[in-house]
Amino acid sequence: MIVGAGSGTRLGHSIPKAFVPLAGQPILYYSLNTFCSHPLIGSVILVVSEDMIDQANITVNENKIFIDKVKITAGGDERWKSVRNGISCSNSKWALIHDAARPFVSHEVIDSVLGKRDEFECVITATPEVDTIRTIEGDRCGVTVDRSKLLRVGTPQLFKRELLVLSFEQVEKMVVPPTDEAALIESLGIAVGYSWGDPINFKITTKSDLKIAEALLEKNQQVQLGRG
Repeated sequence: MIVGAGSGTRLGHSIPKAFVPLAGQPILYYSLNTFCSHPLIGSVILVVSEDMIDQANITVNENKIFIDKVKITAGGDERWKSVRNGISCSNSKWALIHDAARPFVSHEVIDSVLGKRDEFECVITATPEVDTIRTIEGDRCGVTVDRSKLLRVGTPQLFKRELLVLSFEQVEKMVVPPTDEAALIESLGIAVGYSWGDPINFKITTKSDLKIAEALLEKNQQVQLGRG
């Protein structure tokens, strides 16, 4: 499942982030292409805001690799509601959930997550924390946190579908809405595993992120042309 119902306001666009142009294609195109071309992915559910369904259909229908695999459904006003809507369209045993705003997901990252299926019922993608991290106390810096015990959480994230469906019942009991579905799984008392991802698989959130993504794609195209 690729979730792309978030807004694009921090990117300076009035359209949802997943549809903001990136090197001539909407951001969601790149992760769609990666998942649809993976040999172990049987189908892809694309979750977008209701008013962007027609535009999503255009993107899917313009690319032959997408047509047979992609199903589009409307999201909700919160992330977990979008995921709930999407998961209702599938009967598969396992579900991979990915942010559309992470266009640089790779087959290797997907394989790494899937490789943990025999060990955990929920697996997140993670990368090491490399920056110095501090707490804050008012207008002053607090203590430095041991970064060796921290991970940067990303997507895709893998779930047993039946557990994910069950976890949605926990939302009303949570003081703070979950930022990802792994938090819901933990609320059931289920252990969450992790697999190493790739720092390149970053989330486009700001205008600076978008510029970096454009530069990476331009570099990749130059490399491909050089090989040709």
